[in-house]
Amino acid sequence: GEIAEKDIIANYDFYVYKNDETVKAEQEAAAAKVQPIYKVSENLKFNAQKNLDFIFQHFALYTNKDAASIKEKLLQNGYDLPLESVEELLNSDRRKRIYEFLIEELTKIFNIGIYPDNYHYQKIKIAKANRITNYELKRLYSLEEAKNKLVSKATSDKNKKIVQELANIILIENIVVDNEMTDLQQQKARENVPLTIGKIQKNEKIIGKNQKVTAFELLKLKSLQRAQKEQHTSKEDFELILSSLGIFFLSVFIIVMYYYILVLFFPPNFTSNPRLIIILFAFLISILLTVFVNNVLKVSSLIIPYSFSVLLIALVFSPHIGLIFNFFVLVFVSIFLNWSFFNPAILSLATLGGIIALKTMKKKQEYYPLALYLFLSFLIVITAVSLLRFESIVNYLWHILWGIISISSSIVGLVLLTPVVERRLNMATKQILLELLDFDNPLLKKMSMIIPGTYHHTLIVGNLAESAAEAIGANHLLARVGSYYHDIGKLESPQFFIENNSEASDLHDKMLANESAMIIKNHIQNGVTLGKKSKLPKPVLEIIQQHHGTSQIRFFYNKAKETNLDIQYDQFHYDGPKPQSKEAAIVMIADIVESTTKSLDDFSESIIQKVLDDTIRNLINEDQLAEAPLTLKELDTIKKYMLPILMGAYRKRLEYPE
Repeated sequence: GEIAEKDIIANYDFYVYKNDETVKAEQEAAAAKVQPIYKVSENLKFNAQKNLDFIFQHFALYTNKDAASIKEKLLQNGYDLPLESVEELLNSDRRKRIYEFLIEELTKIFNIGIYPDNYHYQKIKIAKANRITNYELKRLYSLEEAKNKLVSKATSDKNKKIVQELANIILIENIVVDNEMTDLQQQKARENVPLTIGKIQKNEKIIGKNQKVTAFELLKLKSLQRAQKEQHTSKEDFELILSSLGIFFLSVFIIVMYYYILVLFFPPNFTSNPRLIIILFAFLISILLTVFVNNVLKVSSLIIPYSFSVLLIALVFSPHIGLIFNFFVLVFVSIFLNWSFFNPAILSLATLGGIIALKTMKKKQEYYPLALYLFLSFLIVITAVSLLRFESIVNYLWHILWGIISISSSIVGLVLLTPVVERRLNMATKQILLELLDFDNPLLKKMSMIIPGTYHHTLIVGNLAESAAEAIGANHLLARVGSYYHDIGKLESPQFFIENNSEASDLHDKMLANESAMIIKNHIQNGVTLGKKSKLPKPVLEIIQQHHGTSQIRFFYNKAKETNLDIQYDQFHYDGPKPQSKEAAIVMIADIVESTTKSLDDFSESIIQKVLDDTIRNLINEDQLAEAPLTLKELDTIKKYMLPILMGAYRKRLEYPE
C-alpha cells in the first residue's frame, strides 16, 4: 500500500513469479483434481480362489459326515452356505463339475475386473504395467453384474442355485485404488502448475512514480530482485570459469618452462618419462598441500610442508634442479594462496638450507642434518622478518611452532616416500649410489672373496672414473658405482679370467679360440642378469652393458687367425651397444687404461701418458665413442685427471733395508 518514490524500469527481461502461498494453494488444488488411479488386484483374485478351494476342501476332509455337520464346519470358518447347497455338493461328480466351472469363470471375471460400487464416473483410469489406460465402465463388471454373469453360465437350475450361493461368498471387488500411481499423478499435477504469471520486457515500466504499490506490483518488484540476484550469480560463475582457466594456463606455462630449463641446461636423462612423472607429482602435491592447509584446515600457511616436494626433487635429480624447482613451487603455492607471497617466501628461503644440507648427507637414513639445516634456516629467516615487522613475542613463538610442524611433516614425507620413488622407478639417485658404494654391499663382498683380482681392478677403475667424471661435470657418483660393478659378470666363471686365476691361460689353451671368446664375451650379459637380480639402478646396468661397446676381443681373434679357425664376426666382438653416456664412456676408458698400465714394466709418466693417448685414439678410430656425448676437450681433461691416479697406483716404491 506504499507509494512509489520514482519510476522503476526493467533493465532486462524477467518473469513475474507468484508468491509461495499462491503457488502452494494452486498446487494442492491441482492435485485434488486428479482422478484416482486404479489397478486390478492380483492379491484379491488369489484370496477369492483360495476361499473357493477352502470351501470345497471341507467336503474332501469330512466324507463320512452328513450335510448338517459339514454346514456347521463351514459356518465355524465363516462360510454361510445353505443346507440344500451342501447336500447337493455331497455328490462328488456334481462337486467336481461346479469347482472346475467356478475356477475357469472366476479367472475370466477377475481378469476383466470388478469395480467398486461407490464409483460414479463413466470412465475409470486403470494402471497396468506402469501404463495408465482409460476404460469405459461398461467394459468392466460391477459386483452384481459379475454374480449374474457367473450364474448365467451355470447349466442347470440346481447348479445355478449353488453357484449363486457360492458367488455371494467368493466374489469381491478387485479393482482398487493404486495409491502409488495416484500420488505420482498428483505430483505431476503440482509440478505442472506455472510458477509465473507473466513476463516483464526490457525497458518496460514496472511501477510509476507516485503510484500505489499493489500486491501485483510487489510481486513484480520481488521478481526483479530475484532476476538481479540470478544475473549476479551467473556473472560470478563466469568469473570463476575465467579464473580457473587463468590458473590452468599459468600452471601449464610454469610446468612447460621448467621442463625446457631441464632440457636446455641439464643432461638428457633428467627429462626421461619416469622423472617427468615425479616432477608433475611434486607440483601436484605442493598444490594439494597448499589447498588442504589454506581451505580445509584454514590455519597459517606457514604450516604447509613446503620443503617436501622441493627436497624430493633435489634428492631424485640434483640440488641444482632442486634450487630451480624451489622458485617455481614458490610461484605455484602463492597462486593458490590468492597471490600471497609472504609466508611462501619464508618457507622457500628456509628450504635453501635443506638443499645445502643434501651435500652433507652420506646415507639416506641421515635426515638429521637435513632437519637441522631446515630448522636453523627457518629460525634465522623468521627471526629477521619478525624484527623487521615488530612482531610480538607471542606471534614470534607461534611462527616458530608452525615452522616446526612444516619441517617435521616434510621430513616425515621424505623418509616415507623417497625410498618408494627411488626403488619403483629404478633410479640412480644420490642416496642409492651412496648405498651401493658401501663395501658391506653383498655383491662387493662376494667379488672380494670370489674374484679378488677383478675386485681390486674395479676399485682403481672407480678412482679413475670418479676423478675424470667430476672434472668434466658428469655424474661422478654414477661413474664410481658403474666402475665397481662393471665386471660383476665374472662371478659366473672366475677361473677363466687371468686376474683371478694365474692358470687361466692353461684353461684357454685347451679350448678353441671362439669358445674362449664366448666365455669372455658372456661376462657382459651375465653382469646385466646379475645386476637386474640385485636390483641395480638402470644407469648402472647400462654401464655394465656398454663398457666394452662393440669392440673386438683381440687376443682370441688373433689366436683364431693363427690356428686357421673359421672366424665369425659376432663371436669375436662384444654385442654392445656403444657407450651412450659420459659415465659409460669414462668407465670404458678407465677399464682399458688400468688393465693396460698394470701389465707394463715401465711406469714412467711418459709411458702412462702414452697408454692414455693410445687408448683414447684407438677408441675414436674404432668408433667406440661416437655415440657418447663427449667433446675432444673433455677427453683431454679425462686424460689429465687420470694420469696422476695411475702414477700413484703403479709408481715404483723405494726398497726399505732389511
